[in-house]
Amino acid sequence: MPTEDLPSKFFKYRSLATEQDRQRLRQVVVESKIYFPPAKFFNDPFDLHPVFDLTAPRHVQRKDYERLSKKYEGLGRAERRKEARRVMKTSMSQQSIAATTRAIQDEHARVITETVGVLCVCKKRDDILMWSHYADSHKGVCLEFDGMSTFMAHAQEVKYSKMREPIRAYDETHEQMMEKALLTKSDHWAYEDEYRLLRYKDGPGLVEFRPHNLTGIIVGANADRTTIDLLKGWISERVEPVPLYCASVSPTEFEIVISAVG
Repeated sequence: MPTEDLPSKFFKYRSLATEQDRQRLRQVVVESKIYFPPAKFFNDPFDLHPVFDLTAPRHVQRKDYERLSKKYEGLGRAERRKEARRVMKTSMSQQSIAATTRAIQDEHARVITETVGVLCVCKKRDDILMWSHYADSHKGVCLEFDGMSTFMAHAQEVKYSKMREPIRAYDETHEQMMEKALLTKSDHWAYEDEYRLLRYKDGPGLVEFRPHNLTGIIVGANADRTTIDLLKGWISERVEPVPLYCASVSPTEFEIVISAVG
């Protein structure tokens, strides 16, 4: 469900370190398109790899394994059932119950991390660690989006927890499982104040937004003049202008100062 009382602005930190980074950023600035990546590329090894409670009768587990398993692609319905029964018969013995449970859990994790597009944004434009981790050590940029726009209307707040609460795979609805899996992270990451936009149906890929939904671009404190000139060139290609800002290091505090580019 959409989160109530969304922030007025959302921010997305981006690097320009590689050619792909630059092309993706140009798509955002010039073409008003942004990429929703699959979660398998995220930097947190626990992210979107939840713990599952798979307590259920064997026939329920077999059907679930058959539905999820990638290796059954290309097989007919009868062949899939036969293979699933064989796997469960050999794997559901007391000696290998843990391995089978792990296999089913891995299939759930694969579906989550490969088939859902996830755009991560946050509430802060001046966080020192965010600039370091996601904007190439302050050499990249931070994109500012209108939090009240239709594009951001379904942004959902990430919950941070000390515990990995199991997902009850056979008791919870698909939506409940996906939201718990996609919106829960270790409290080590709480400083990010993260929100996520999720694409269940269409999956990873480019999503178009209205040009006016992008309300600002902030250049990192360690970015060079070439980056500023590159962004000015892209802004000149837009159908409507967008403000360009520059981050700098405070001379007296551990703070990032944001000001307009002259």
